[in-house]
Amino acid sequence: MSDDNGRRTELTKTSTHAVHAEASQRKSSSINKRLTVIAIVSTLFYATISWLSWRFDFASTETTRPIVPVLLFFTATFIAYLIATAIVLRANSLRGNLTPNPSGNLKVIIGAAIVFRIILLFSLPIQEVDLYRYLWDGAVSNERVSPFTYSPEQVRQATILATDDGIVNDDRKLVRLVDLTQRAPSLAEILNRVHYPELPTIYPLTSQAVFSVVDAITPASTSLKSRVFILKATLIGFDLATLFVVIALLRICQQPASLCILYAWCPLLMKEVANSGHLDAIAVFLTAIAVYLLVRGLTNTRSISSRLERIGAAFMLSLAVGAKLYPIVLVPIFTVSVAKRFGVRAIILPGVLFAVTTALLLWPMNPTTDSVGDPSRGVVTFLQQWEMNDFLFALINENLKPNNDRSPNEIAWFTVVPDPIRTGIVRSFASRLSLSPHRTPFILTRILTGVIFSVVAFVIAWRATLHTSSSDDSIPQASLHRIGEAVFLTLAWFWLLCPTQNPWYWTWVLPFLPFARSRVWLLMSGLVFLYYLRFWFGYHFPTTQVAGSMYRGTTFFDFVITWLEFAPWFACLAAVSFCRRRHGRCNTDLIPTDTVSPKRSGDA
Repeated sequence: MSDDNGRRTELTKTSTHAVHAEASQRKSSSINKRLTVIAIVSTLFYATISWLSWRFDFASTETTRPIVPVLLFFTATFIAYLIATAIVLRANSLRGNLTPNPSGNLKVIIGAAIVFRIILLFSLPIQEVDLYRYLWDGAVSNERVSPFTYSPEQVRQATILATDDGIVNDDRKLVRLVDLTQRAPSLAEILNRVHYPELPTIYPLTSQAVFSVVDAITPASTSLKSRVFILKATLIGFDLATLFVVIALLRICQQPASLCILYAWCPLLMKEVANSGHLDAIAVFLTAIAVYLLVRGLTNTRSISSRLERIGAAFMLSLAVGAKLYPIVLVPIFTVSVAKRFGVRAIILPGVLFAVTTALLLWPMNPTTDSVGDPSRGVVTFLQQWEMNDFLFALINENLKPNNDRSPNEIAWFTVVPDPIRTGIVRSFASRLSLSPHRTPFILTRILTGVIFSVVAFVIAWRATLHTSSSDDSIPQASLHRIGEAVFLTLAWFWLLCPTQNPWYWTWVLPFLPFARSRVWLLMSGLVFLYYLRFWFGYHFPTTQVAGSMYRGTTFFDFVITWLEFAPWFACLAAVSFCRRRHGRCNTDLIPTDTVSPKRSGDA
């Protein structure tokens, strides 16, 4: 009798499991259908954007460029992205636990991501010219000339002298570059399109190696557009490789792989990598690899494997810094997490490897006494002068600038510090730091925001590793999530405090967006598209005041539109942070709090 009861119990359990499996399969199929519909609609939007992009030809009239229609279509793709993200997040929350999604969901996500990128591969860059510098740098390197030695303007002037006046330069390296422009007409045109031609390159060796490889695989007779497409295809390759690293990182952190949709379908990546071909895709990929190896090294209990993974993380992080300097801000997280998990001695070998490799990769940019041929001139100019689409930095900087001889339409409306105080501060620090009064406000703001960020970065790193103990055999899931969150917050606040908040710089954080705690962070990927209105205002209101304000063109954008871009978003972030501190969680959480840790509170 007891055997019969046991068999009936087993049959009941089997039947229950079968019902649950069938229900789960139906739910997965429903999700796939909805995601497929959104993917098809998004594909149509991206196809339209790709078609419109051909009106952004380099020689096109600026006022005829369809900037506003393109932004409207990107807005539509962003709304579709938010809907798809909501579907995936809701599906995960309804499962009751964060187990990986069925593979079908992932196939739809990855397949659509590839299609989106292929469509925009064959579009013309929209309001972007940076990739012409990449193409030129690669060609220069393959002529065995350092791209840090000569500015494009020096090569152009030497070419003009050689062509028009028959004057041949005595510098053999410069002569080789002149011959290069004469052998390859498309490179001569690329040289004429390089932005800030008076400066040598600002891109370190890792990126230069990629540019060189792209040039090496491109025949000399290749047309300019084909060169652009080959370069963009290479960068899309890095972008898609990052997607698979994100999936691996989510799995090792025991999060559903379907959260990769936050990266895979993000319209900002389609614009800045697939369309505009920004090199940041290289550094983003290497940074994601470094973080993945760090997490593996922290979770691995075998000493040899863990040591190799930590060394690999340090090496990949140095390569990332060699692609673009920004990943260096992650050093505190890497250092503190390893030291607290394995002891201070564990950071010595990875630290030395990172320092040596980074120094070697950045060595060609080392300053020299030659003011004309100084290879650091481009980087120094960028760090000391460039300001674009900034908010927090502008708040401080504009409240340090003296009025001097500036007209009212050049003074920000949010300048509240009295002019005598601003003048006194600038004069005092200008004399102490031996700076010109004109540059002093920017440098002071750089120092202040740098100090603020340093404190923020170390606090984030320390709090992320509070529950990482060397006495534990394994790290809890919540601790792994906190490390991903710390990487995200460090890069996000670094960007928010920068003077140059270019939209493509926000792609730095996107691989780690699944670890963000609030959905408010999702909105920034859409809000940064407002940056492209700066061109529209500059083209259509170069000398006239906008909307009855005192500001013209780009100044209207800098002092008004940036407030629409950032102020409401910061207000939402502050409200979410207050809600979480008061109640322990908030309805805007990306991942339900109790699936990560029973008790969590802190920054948004």
